Amino acid sequence: MTENWQIVYRDTPRGVKSYSQEALLTLGNGYLGWRGAPLMSRYNADHYPGLYVAGIFNQTTTKVNSRDIVNEDPVNFPNPQLLKIKINETEITVPYDQRKATLDMHKGKLTEELVYPVDAGHLFVKTTKVCDPVSYHRLALKVELSLDFSAQVGVEMIIDGKIKNQNVARYRKFNSQEFKVTQTADHILQGKTLQSNINFAVGAKTTSSEANFETSYNQDSIVDHTTIKLAAKQVLDIKRVMAVATDYEDPNYLKIVKMALDEGTFEEIYQSNLQHWSDFWKVADVEITSDDKDIQKLIRLNIFQLHQAAQKLANPDLDASVGSRGLTGEGYRGHIFWDALFFVPYYTAIEPETARALMKYRIKRLPAARRNAELQREHGAMYPWQSASIGDEQAQLIHLNPMTNEWYPDNSRLQRHVSLAVVYDIWSYTQMTGDNSLLKQGGLNVLLQTSKFWLEKAEYDGENYHLSGVMGPDEFHEAYPNTNQGGLSDNAYTNMMVAWSLSWLLKLRKKMPETFAKACEESDFDETLIRKADEMAHKLKVYINDQGIIEQYNHYFELKDLNLVDYEKKYGDIHRIDRILTAENKSANDYQVDKQADSLMMIYNLGPRVMEETVKQLGNNLPKDWLKKNRDYYLARTVHGSTVSRPVYASVDIALGDVDKAWQKLQVAIRSDYDDIQGGTTADGIHTGVMGAVLTVIMRDFAGVKFVDGKLNIDPQLPSKWQRLSFTQKYCGVRYRLTFEDNEIKVKADHGCVIKVHGHEYQLEANKEISY
Repeated sequence: MTENWQIVYRDTPRGVKSYSQEALLTLGNGYLGWRGAPLMSRYNADHYPGLYVAGIFNQTTTKVNSRDIVNEDPVNFPNPQLLKIKINETEITVPYDQRKATLDMHKGKLTEELVYPVDAGHLFVKTTKVCDPVSYHRLALKVELSLDFSAQVGVEMIIDGKIKNQNVARYRKFNSQEFKVTQTADHILQGKTLQSNINFAVGAKTTSSEANFETSYNQDSIVDHTTIKLAAKQVLDIKRVMAVATDYEDPNYLKIVKMALDEGTFEEIYQSNLQHWSDFWKVADVEITSDDKDIQKLIRLNIFQLHQAAQKLANPDLDASVGSRGLTGEGYRGHIFWDALFFVPYYTAIEPETARALMKYRIKRLPAARRNAELQREHGAMYPWQSASIGDEQAQLIHLNPMTNEWYPDNSRLQRHVSLAVVYDIWSYTQMTGDNSLLKQGGLNVLLQTSKFWLEKAEYDGENYHLSGVMGPDEFHEAYPNTNQGGLSDNAYTNMMVAWSLSWLLKLRKKMPETFAKACEESDFDETLIRKADEMAHKLKVYINDQGIIEQYNHYFELKDLNLVDYEKKYGDIHRIDRILTAENKSANDYQVDKQADSLMMIYNLGPRVMEETVKQLGNNLPKDWLKKNRDYYLARTVHGSTVSRPVYASVDIALGDVDKAWQKLQVAIRSDYDDIQGGTTADGIHTGVMGAVLTVIMRDFAGVKFVDGKLNIDPQLPSKWQRLSFTQKYCGVRYRLTFEDNEIKVKADHGCVIKVHGHEYQLEANKEISY
C-alpha cells in the first residue's frame, strides 16, 4: 500500500514542530544530508534549511563566564535551494497557508505542494527533491509554479552563502560562523571553513523550457533569475542541478562540481536515485503485518534514515562516521558517540561494506585515542565520549540546563565505556561477516590498546580489581553525593564488558597466534599484560546483593529512593528528571533514578547467557530468577531519558518471554522521532541510535535470528499482535530471506549452508525456500 511507503504532512506547523518535520523529511546519501525545509524559507523561528557533508567539522571559540569555550560542529553549508518569487514586482513574503509534504521512501524523493495567498489570488508552488546515491556529490530539484490569475512573475534561484549554524536553540549564544565565502563565479560558490581550513564548492545551474535564466554574482551569493508573463493556470517548470564537494575527500573537488553541473540533468539524477532505492528495498525492507496501522511506514522511516546516514556507495570513500543525529541537524554538534553500538550491527547484517567503513573511522583515530589517554595520565587508548574530525575529546566541561538557564559542570566524558563500544562493534562485524581482515588492519591494535587502558587503570586490593573515576550509560549519575569530584567506582556494565573484552582478546591469541603476536609487538603488549588480562577477566569486582540484584555501581543501593509517581503528577514529562531535580536545588546523584538501562545493557549487547557467564566468571553466583528481579528493580527506577532505553528493556523482556510487554515498549521507541517524544529534540535531528536499536530488536530478538558459532540460529518469539514478519539479512557472505507467518518459518539462502531452527540443524540448498 502506498501509504506504508510515505510520510505525509498536511499541516502548517510552527516552531520546533516545523523544525522536527524538516529533520524527518531530510534527504541524504551517506555523503550529504539535505534538510526538508521549503525552498522559500531562510533560517527563522519556523524553518531551518540545512546542507551537511559527512566528516566536515569546524571549531569556534566563545567566551562563557570568562572561559574560552571551544565547540566543534558540523558545518551547515551554503544553501543552494533558496527560491524568491515576485508577482508584478512584489516579493512574496507571506507564509504559505496550505501544504502537503510527501516523503516517498520507496522512491527516495520529497515532494512539497504549497499555496501562498497573494492580493490577486493564489500562488501554487510544487517542488520535487532528490539526491544521487551513486554520484553522491549531486542533488537536484524541480519547481512547478502557477497562479490562478495572470501576472508577471520574477523568479530567483539562489546559492545563499550567508549561513550560520543556528539549528539548536541552546547553541545560538555561541559563535556559529563556520566558514567564509572566497569566490563566486561560473555557477559555483567557493568557501573555506574558518578553523579546519577545508576548501569547498557548492554549485548550481537552473534551466527551464519556458524561460531563460541569467546569472548574477555577489560577494556571498549566486543568483539565477528570470522574468516571465504567466497566464492563469499556466505552469512554469524549473529544474535545478546542484553539487557540493570538498578537498577533505578529494583534492579535485572543484572539478567534481563543475562536471556535475556540466553533465548532470534533473532527469538523470532522478532516475539514478529511483533505481538505487528500488534495488535497496529489495534486500533491506522489513515487512510487518500488525494491528498498528502506522508501524510499517515508521519502520521503513527508520531504515530509510539509516541508509541516508551511511551507505556502501559513499562511506567507503569517506573518512567519516555516523553521528547521533546523522546528517539531519546539529544536535549533539554532529558528534560520534557510543550510539554506533546500536546501528553498526544493523549495517553489518544489511550492508557490511558500510559497517566496515564506519569501523575504519575508529581504527584510523587510534593514535588520537592514545593521545587522549596520555592527556589524562592513563595508558593505552581511550576513545573520546564525543568524537568529531580528528578523534580528540569534544565533550564539554559545562552544560546549560534549559530549566534554570544556568551552566553546570559536565562529567559525561567519564563514560569510558565508549571504548568498549568500539571493541564491541569490531567484534560484531567479525562475528557476523567471518571477515578477520579488519582485525589484521588495525582492529586488533584497537583491542590491545583499549585493553591496556583498562589493565593499567584498574586497582588491585589483593582479592579483586576495581575501576574508579568512570560513568555508566546512565548519565544521571556522574558522581557520589556531596562530592565535587566526578566519577563512580565499579560500574557493573563497564566492569562486565571489560571482562568480556579481555576474554575475547585471550581467545584471539589462540585463534590468530601470528597476527596476535605481530599486533602485540606493534602495541607494546607484553606477556605481563597478557597474564594480567587473564587474571583481571576473572577478578573484576561486581557487587550483587542478597536478592541477586546487580548493583549499578558501588554504593548505588545506599542512594535515596525517589517517588516518580509524585513527580509525574507534578511535572508530567519527567524523562529529564535530572534537570527537574537541579531546578529544585537537588541532584540526581543522590537518588536511585536512572536515565536509561545501565546494569542490564550487557544483555542487549550479548544476551543474558553471556552476561550470566561473565558474572560467574568474575566469581559471583546469581539466582535462577536473577533476570526478572533485575529488570523489575531497575525498570521501576528508569525514566527512559534516552530514546535507546526502551529498546534495551524490550530486549530484556523478550529474553524473559514477555514479548507483548516488549512490543509495547518498542512501539514507543519506533515512534520516537515521528512523535518527537522528548518534547522537541527531533528539531535538532533524528536519533540514529534508537533507529538502529529498534531494527535490531525486531530481527535479532523477536525473530530470534542470531549468528552463533558459524551458523544462523532462528528461534522466534513474536508478539501476539503480529500476523507476519519478513526481512533479509546477510551473514558470512550468505544472504538469507526469512518469513514468519502462521506459526511457520520460511527460509531461503542464496548459497547452500547449514542453519539451526529451534535448536535443530537443517541443510539449505541454494535459492530453495524451506518451511519449518
